[in-house]
Amino acid sequence: MKTLTLFTLTLLLTAAMALPPATAQEYVHTDTLEGHTQFVYGLAFKGNGTLISGSNDETLRAWNVTTGQQRWSKDVGNQVLAVALPSHDPDFIAYGGLTNYNIRMRYSDDGDWRGDVAGHTGAVFSLAFKPNSYLLASGSKDDTIRIWDVGDVNNLRHVRTLRGHTGNVISVAWSPDGSTLASASDDGTVRLWNPNNGINFAVLRGHTETVNSVAWSPDGSILASGSHDTTIRLWNPDTHGTRRVLRGHTAVVYSLAFHPNGQTLASGSDDRTIRLWNPNTGTHKATLTGYADAINGLAFSPNGQTLAGRGAKQTDINLWRLLSVDVTGNGSVTRADIRAVADNYGKTVAGGANRRADVNNDGKVDIDDLILVAKAVDAAAAAPAIAKGDIETGRALLRAADVKQWIRDAKDANADPAGIAALERLLATLSRRDLPVPKKTVLLANYPNPFNPETWIPYQLAEAAEVTVTIHASDGKLVRTLALGQLPAGVYQTQARAAYWDGRNAQGEPVASGVYFYTLQAGDFIATKKMVIRK
Repeated sequence: MKTLTLFTLTLLLTAAMALPPATAQEYVHTDTLEGHTQFVYGLAFKGNGTLISGSNDETLRAWNVTTGQQRWSKDVGNQVLAVALPSHDPDFIAYGGLTNYNIRMRYSDDGDWRGDVAGHTGAVFSLAFKPNSYLLASGSKDDTIRIWDVGDVNNLRHVRTLRGHTGNVISVAWSPDGSTLASASDDGTVRLWNPNNGINFAVLRGHTETVNSVAWSPDGSILASGSHDTTIRLWNPDTHGTRRVLRGHTAVVYSLAFHPNGQTLASGSDDRTIRLWNPNTGTHKATLTGYADAINGLAFSPNGQTLAGRGAKQTDINLWRLLSVDVTGNGSVTRADIRAVADNYGKTVAGGANRRADVNNDGKVDIDDLILVAKAVDAAAAAPAIAKGDIETGRALLRAADVKQWIRDAKDANADPAGIAALERLLATLSRRDLPVPKKTVLLANYPNPFNPETWIPYQLAEAAEVTVTIHASDGKLVRTLALGQLPAGVYQTQARAAYWDGRNAQGEPVASGVYFYTLQAGDFIATKKMVIRK
């Protein structure tokens, strides 16, 4: 890696002065598990962190995700599409597949077969255990869901069959309290079932194509679904309504997984990315890249420190580790964390460097650690403003020319492209630093206007404020709320900084042609203007 100069480190420290606290964690690719010879589909974690995987190569494999080593492999004589482990007995493994429609059971200490259940007439796509129970739900290509009691391997039995979907049942998931079973199908619906009597008491409609995955938040307050229509819908399981629609993937969303703390939702897509979201706000937190094909399976470890996803070669499994960029340990990431890394820059842990400054745990403090912290700080502020008082430290002055060289240095060091992008945003910010702070807060005319299907709403702030833009129809009905958060004083006119509206309502549906009104609220300031959608 190319060494950065002390002057460059000073630039990083001074540039961060105006940035607000950021998230204190970052996912970084740390390992690739190789061994399967065909597509990997089933992924599930045991309570001790061991990862169980199933593949079209007709094997089950167990992995130590800490060392990246395979613990055992068993030829199971069936292409494995789904793997499930009961929460109270993680040594018990259920799996189902493509070429044999039976569901089989094994124990992970030896991998030996213990029994199977038969009844489905098509491939088994999904398996899920009721929490703290041996009740197992299975979704199949035969359009049905079956519930099985597999607690006694000498008395495995079918409990009931749930019918209602008019297409393949691709995903099933139990609510955390076990009272509800959710299912997703290529009939485009999500259904909610009472597993005790088999009644389908709700059909959730909104996706326009096949629904591939359903997942419950750990507290049961959110049900997420991912679809061929490229969206993720977050549902209120009590009202059966849509909380919000998450957009960003550009291809089919195949897989979903909630972090154990409920603060992160991971989604895997045919656009070859994993996206991380805040399910409570709908905010996009990060995008994990490096895949050559679709991500069909995702699983978080029980402690939330590892995210497993099908790898770039489709036969591999990628591991993403949750690393702490909170170097100072105060619960947030600010310039103090960048300074802590800079103070240890060029040192090794063995040579006395602060272990927390070695963010990626590779034994040395270098540009990789700086980039990780810089990305986290950058993510907390969309186009941050930097005051002149923040760009001087001693004799060092942060200039656009210096940051241009810094970007070249980072590229020479093969730094993370997202980190380089953060530096480029910093460069753009520095290029605007001499602009005067507006004397008045003003709402400006949207552009283009009329528009179809998207528009930008510019404004300027005379002082820092919590900013919200609301959009109403001509009859006064609220159409959309754009919560922009706490923003510093400055001019927000360019497409990179202005408020953006995609012409859709809160449910993600395109709105009709006509006159609409947009209102800016920034602290005590409120102003409204008119715009026109013409289709």
